[in-house]
Amino acid sequence: MEILRLSVPLIFSRLGDMIGSLIFFSFIGHYIVDSLSAASFALASLSFMTVVGIGFFSNMLITIAGATDLNTDKIKSEIAASFNLAIFLGLIILCIIFLIGKFSSKIETKPSSPDDFKALLTLSISIPAVYLQITIFNFYNGIRKTQYELTFTWLLNSALALTCIVYTNIDTDINLSDFIITYVCLRYLFSFAALAFFRITIQKHLNNFSARKKLSKDDYIKYMICGLPMALCFGSESLLFLLLSLISKHINDISLSAYQASIHAASIIYMISIGIGNAAGIMTARHYKTKDFEAISKTHSQAIRLGLFILTPILTACFLLNENISLIYTSDTATRILIEKNIIISIPFLMFEFIYVVTRLTLRGMNDLWTPTVMTILTLNVFGVFSSVTLLSLYEHTVHSVFIALVACSFILMLLLSWRLRHTLHHAKTNTKENLCRPKLP
Repeated sequence: MEILRLSVPLIFSRLGDMIGSLIFFSFIGHYIVDSLSAASFALASLSFMTVVGIGFFSNMLITIAGATDLNTDKIKSEIAASFNLAIFLGLIILCIIFLIGKFSSKIETKPSSPDDFKALLTLSISIPAVYLQITIFNFYNGIRKTQYELTFTWLLNSALALTCIVYTNIDTDINLSDFIITYVCLRYLFSFAALAFFRITIQKHLNNFSARKKLSKDDYIKYMICGLPMALCFGSESLLFLLLSLISKHINDISLSAYQASIHAASIIYMISIGIGNAAGIMTARHYKTKDFEAISKTHSQAIRLGLFILTPILTACFLLNENISLIYTSDTATRILIEKNIIISIPFLMFEFIYVVTRLTLRGMNDLWTPTVMTILTLNVFGVFSSVTLLSLYEHTVHSVFIALVACSFILMLLLSWRLRHTLHHAKTNTKENLCRPKLP
């Protein structure tokens, strides 16, 4: 089954991203403990910018996945624009962070810890490399060579783990700046290696391609307009969890710890949803290009069945082993009790989330971008935050209310996107039949 062949490497690539951040965070948590807060802020900010970048550059993935001929000027222009914007936007974000830090230090009478800003600025140097990596593997994933990203991700994790082992076995003390600089250097080393591999192999797929291809201003504007909706969609979803963490912190510190631990556990399962959803989107793009709408319905159904087959035993284990899972994160009894109930509440949320992720990425493969984005923002960010605050005020003033709100808003979004997919497919089939039946003019 094609959906399975594509999904497995994509799932393990996404899990590899999480493992990489876990290695980074765990090393600091054990050996640079005093800088844990600054590292957490920097890593969370980088993760948000990475998610926005994944959304922004995903248009290239769908364009390539749907192409029947890669050797067209449109495809080559799209790839060249992606490479140029990856570097340009990465540098722009870095400059913005630098200027914000400088401006904040001047207007604040009591400036916040300089370590937080220094860690963020240093880690942000890696953003151009991260965006370059996204662009390169969007191409390979689009042509269904998903094993390349899988290999890259786990080689990078291995190098990072080896670096951490070396640091733990040398006598000199390591500070946060030195470790982040080492991480940034690894990012660039592997991104340049991926770029070299791309340059070597690209001629097998594209004739006479050059990333230095001269592009017009309109080419860049068109690319940015196409990338904007998914950037907003992915960014708003990431922003929701940041807002909910602030709400949890407002309850008490224990609630915040329980929320973060529970969301981290849920995020591991979320990687399965992303992997299968991306596979469905890649397959849908080709079917949509050839107007094979029955194949789109079949691909979506296969993706849902595959995900339910994988998730059912995992979520059952979460239900039965929630106490063991909570023990992984903390030994504090009060926090563990909150985590255990959060995990149980999260089970329907994760199921609904999986279905809406696969459906939304299927719609992305059909170039239906703005409507799913608006639905996502209104349902998750507006209704999700509103229902969280309402439940905390009227139902139960604990972090459990936040997770109940997540269940509610994910269920509504699942229904809305499922309706949107059915409506879009029906409309597309009707238009195709009308065009076939319409007599051709002589």
